[in-house]
Amino acid sequence: MPNESPEPTTTLKLDLLRFYDRFVEFNDDCSFMCDALVALAANEEYLDQNTAIGAGRYCDRVKSRIKVLEKELKGIHEKAWVQDKT
Repeated sequence: MPNESPEPTTTLKLDLLRFYDRFVEFNDDCSFMCDALVALAANEEYLDQNTAIGAGRYCDRVKSRIKVLEKELKGIHEKAWVQDKT
């Protein structure tokens, strides 16, 4: 994935919107990876039950934290939108 830096001619609002879109894509990737890890951990051939439960809890926390960060980022974008109009 290329390193996408903001163009000097773009507005803060547009930069935030682009970043938000990339963040949501990353969130989807994290969710997929967490779900795959839990599925592997649930298979007793790979890990014991306590480790599988721990992996599941950790993945749930990661996905919850990403959702909180997504909401915070959306709030920042909305704030920039309002400030841009004034």
